[in-house]
Amino acid sequence: MQRSSSISSSSVDAPTPRCHCGVTSPIRTAWRSDYPGRRFYGCSGYGTSRKFSFFQWYDPEPPARYFDVIRRLLETNECIRSGNTELKKTRQELLNELRRLQQSVHETRAELEAAVAASTAMEDNMLASVATTRRRGVVIIVLISVIVLLVFFPNRSR
Repeated sequence: MQRSSSISSSSVDAPTPRCHCGVTSPIRTAWRSDYPGRRFYGCSGYGTSRKFSFFQWYDPEPPARYFDVIRRLLETNECIRSGNTELKKTRQELLNELRRLQQSVHETRAELEAAVAASTAMEDNMLASVATTRRRGVVIIVLISVIVLLVFFPNRSR
């Protein structure tokens, strides 16, 4: 896991050394696997060219265990970052699926509302048809009754 150096602020009573180019060299932190977390003085152009090559350790040599702890912390941090990236990806996939499902629910609801409206219209037509059929049935019964009276009792109606 190779990382670049970063500038950190520090309240040092000693004067800050200057680079060969004349610029003061701020305290930076090394994040390379061989010196993780160790601070040093380095020109602001450190690592870009030989002209800006000033380098001097700020921190004393730490105990060996220090590097192991820092390496494990960096590995754990990388695992957390990787997990976080995966969680963000999964979250986005879930949000996309949610939007798709919401659209599907909206479309299905519209289809159901249309089906209910069509069914209601059919029901209304059927009820109207039943009412018409009942009226016709009553008229037919009355006509049959009149015919029966006329056929079986022809002289009574005069």
